[in-house]
Amino acid sequence: MIVVCDASPLIFLAKLGRLELIRLLPTDRVVVLQCVKDEVLGERASFRERVALTSFLASVETASFSECGLGSKTLSASDRTTLTYAVKHRADLLLADERLLRRIAKEEGIPTIGTLGLLMLAVEKGALSAVEARADLDRAVASHGFRISAELYREVIAALGI
Repeated sequence: MIVVCDASPLIFLAKLGRLELIRLLPTDRVVVLQCVKDEVLGERASFRERVALTSFLASVETASFSECGLGSKTLSASDRTTLTYAVKHRADLLLADERLLRRIAKEEGIPTIGTLGLLMLAVEKGALSAVEARADLDRAVASHGFRISAELYREVIAALGI
């Protein structure tokens, strides 16, 4: 199983100190494109985030790929490149948060999971308690700029049973 990672979940999971949750996915191959790697390790990352990301990225496959033929022009070049790679290499799963990217991936036949899905999977697998997942969600929203609708927030909290 191939999982291709977009930047946003890597950034938020690093901010939360939860990059290890990606290991809960049923995969033997995690791929991060070089353009995504460059983005997440950019100047906006804190020292702590860079250390965590550098360690994580050393344990996954980095792919050099620059074709960005798929997706809407409203997506970033990195998002379009990630989508194009995922489609061309028949990824089994795309780790992405951006709603438009996820919708287009689904149209292309690629299932997606994002930061919220990983938090919920962690609860399901016993890696996090529901309380820990909610605390991470609240911290992501309040401190790290994670955007989520009030309706989706309520749905996630209800699904966590808290």
